[in-house]
Amino acid sequence: MMDQKKCTLAKGFSIYEKLYAQVSFFAFSIIGFYGIYIEDWRWSLGYLIIFTSVPLIVQRHLVCPRCPHLYEYGDCLQLHPGLTRLLIKKQKTSPLNRIEKSVWLLIFILLPFFPIYWLSSHKELLIAFLLACGIWYGGQFFYFCRRCRVSSCPMNLTPYRR
Repeated sequence: MMDQKKCTLAKGFSIYEKLYAQVSFFAFSIIGFYGIYIEDWRWSLGYLIIFTSVPLIVQRHLVCPRCPHLYEYGDCLQLHPGLTRLLIKKQKTSPLNRIEKSVWLLIFILLPFFPIYWLSSHKELLIAFLLACGIWYGGQFFYFCRRCRVSSCPMNLTPYRR
C-alpha cells in the first residue's frame, strides 16, 4: 500500500468531491445521449452501450476492483459504495494487462468524442456537453488522477506510484 501521508485521498472522498465527479459525469453523459437521440435515436443506442460499459466493464472488471477506497474505507468516488459493492464481487490485486488498459482507454475516449458529431448542429447542447466534459475530465486528470491509489490505472499521475 502507498504511504498514506502522501495520499491526500487516503481516507476517502468529501461530499464535494463526490458531487463534482458524479454530477459532471452524468451531466455530459445525459447531454450527449439526448443530443444524439434528437438527431437519430438509433445512434443514441450506441452511446447508451458505451455509457453502460462504464459500470458493467470499468467498474465491475477494470479499475474499480483494484481501488483500495472501497475495501479499506468503504468509499467510492463515482457511485454510492453500496451500488459499487453490488457491481464488484471481489477485489483484484493484479495490475491491468494491455487488453484491459486498451478497453479502459477506448471507453474513456469514446464517451466524450462519440456525441460531438450529433451535437454540432445544436450549439447550446454542444457547449453544455463540452463544458460538462471539461469539468469531469479536468477534475479527473488535474485532481483525482494526481492522488489516485489505483497504481495500475493507466491515468494514475501520482509521483509516488508503487
